[in-house]
Amino acid sequence: MMKKVGFLLLVFTIAFAAPLSALTIKLGSPFPEGSAWDTTLKRMAAEWKNISGGQVRMRIYPGGVAGDDRDMIRKMRFGQLDAAVLTTFGLKTIVPNTFVMTLPGILQSEEELDRVLADFAPLFDDDFVREGFRVLTWSKSGWAYFYAKKPSVTTDQMRTEKLAVTSTDEELAANFKALRFNVVPTSMNELMVSLQSGMVSAFYAPPMAAASYQWFSQAPYMIDLPLAPVLGGFVISERTWQRIPENFHAELKAAIEDVARDFYLESERLNQEALDVMNRNGLHRESLTEAQKKEWFDTLTGGYSLVVGDGKWIDDDVYEDFMFHVNGLR
Repeated sequence: MMKKVGFLLLVFTIAFAAPLSALTIKLGSPFPEGSAWDTTLKRMAAEWKNISGGQVRMRIYPGGVAGDDRDMIRKMRFGQLDAAVLTTFGLKTIVPNTFVMTLPGILQSEEELDRVLADFAPLFDDDFVREGFRVLTWSKSGWAYFYAKKPSVTTDQMRTEKLAVTSTDEELAANFKALRFNVVPTSMNELMVSLQSGMVSAFYAPPMAAASYQWFSQAPYMIDLPLAPVLGGFVISERTWQRIPENFHAELKAAIEDVARDFYLESERLNQEALDVMNRNGLHRESLTEAQKKEWFDTLTGGYSLVVGDGKWIDDDVYEDFMFHVNGLR
């Protein structure tokens, strides 16, 4: 009898001493395996494991193998994926009002962007939770610029170009159409061929994309005007987040915020490197006068009527609150 009691005590001791079974977070990432961004994510995965004492682990699916933004969002809804690094297009698929932060021409400096991400972006947190997601951090990766086959520094000159707009970004295409630009829906994979064939003659992108895909070789005139910030975010399903013990939440979130800072620094390095490479290979950076900059700003901000308002992508009150916030920074 005493042997049985002793055996049971041993079993209970081992059971209570053993750590909880690990929760594996399946993360979809667009970053190529082995890239600096991928390495940073792997470091974060190691930090999550360390912070949680092995209770929270991460399996990363790099290089877009989990699909594009829409695919990853769908998989998170169905529980096939737990988390994803999403672009601004994915984020506004979940909460369309977030598009207000990337409307062309609405922000004019890095300082404004930093304040917006710190003070305004968190106002969307509850909207994401209601949709079943949680944004653990926002990230920034530089700014998009116009590139064209000829120097199109004024809005009227750009309207003569055939402007490529990604075929999945209907609201941005609608915005440019409202501004009377000649929009040609084009997928990113088809942009080079479209530029070579003359189907399109202008596009917008951050420098690192224009250089790495060699698009600038076909449209070498870069309009030196930041068009819109390139934003993204680390998103986890609310269902998965609630499965993680709450006492780990703050430290895990802090680890992701460190990753976002590293992403930005790496993006800044790559954007500058891309500009240096393009400058040595035929890029023409077209400077704008103050009058031309004002013309661009007035034009871009005047075309929001198709995306702002009742039943549209951005609610009137969100737009008005955002503009009030931005104007307060100037």
